[in-house]
Amino acid sequence: MSLRAVRDDLARWAGRGDPIAVATLIAVRRSAPLPPGARFAISGAGELSGSISSGCVEGDLHERLSALLGGDAPATVTYGITDEMAAGVGLSCGGEIDVLLDLHDPGDPVWQRLWQLHEAGAPGVLLTGIGAPTRSRQLLLETDRSMGTLGSAEFDRVARSRVAEWLGRSDAHVVELVHGDPDSAVFVESFVPPPRLVIVGATPIGHALCAMAHRTGFEVVVIDPREAFLRPERFPAAARLDARWPDEAMATLDLDPRTSVVVLTHDEKLDEPALEAALTSRCGYVGLLGGRRTQRKRREALLARGLDEAVCDRIHGPVGLEIGARSPEQIAVSILAQLIALARAP
Repeated sequence: MSLRAVRDDLARWAGRGDPIAVATLIAVRRSAPLPPGARFAISGAGELSGSISSGCVEGDLHERLSALLGGDAPATVTYGITDEMAAGVGLSCGGEIDVLLDLHDPGDPVWQRLWQLHEAGAPGVLLTGIGAPTRSRQLLLETDRSMGTLGSAEFDRVARSRVAEWLGRSDAHVVELVHGDPDSAVFVESFVPPPRLVIVGATPIGHALCAMAHRTGFEVVVIDPREAFLRPERFPAAARLDARWPDEAMATLDLDPRTSVVVLTHDEKLDEPALEAALTSRCGYVGLLGGRRTQRKRREALLARGLDEAVCDRIHGPVGLEIGARSPEQIAVSILAQLIALARAP
């Protein structure tokens, strides 16, 4: 489970003064159930939160983290294929993982600032030392400031010089700040705002898509001037509901490359201004519901509005993957699958 997934438990334990130990997945070789950045935490009261491997190694990690609470030093442990380990502890999927074991200090200014960034939806990069001299030391980088230290002025300087690179990605990985020097190895976690999905059309498909997209990590905005359809109880997972016309509502949003726009109204009065606003922005994806006839009519209207062919070619239409979807829920699955597939494409 990611840091966000265990955050509430960490805060609750810290609030009552419990000591906390955390296992962080820092590297995966071949296959593993969860990606780097997953966490498994225990409190001094014996409560558990999160997961590293969906159950394969948590029993052993629990013992190691308990020992850490008892005074053992932070460490890095590697788990491999179960059959190769005498104790039978490992990964049945055939992968290999490295896990950092450390104590969590909720009073550390680095963590307090990281939580502030999370609350504000602002980006940041957390570096945790894993080389012997820097193990457990942390440096938090923002665009124009830093907090903490890796214990080396040179390592801190190199890290600060790469902040723009790391803010441009949303994964977690291990790097050597000085090539060929294992003592400079750090675990880099890039925390960026979640990808945003703008749904134009408070339709049954929009309702299903909003709920599914929220569950998979999107921040969802739903736009529809038909207020009778845009009721909060129908879209409890939406971060924002906007009852203005699509072009007006979208003008207030920063439609950046991490924003996807899906137009579902199937009404030319709403489709056309929504498509024009999306296509003339920097958004990364534009999808349009409707068959070939609808696609052709909307394209002709957009060309008449002054958009050129290349711009109109950005439209994914009919929206979604070809999976034979028929119901609103199935169509929502096809749309979400297309968004995920495109985001994962090399």
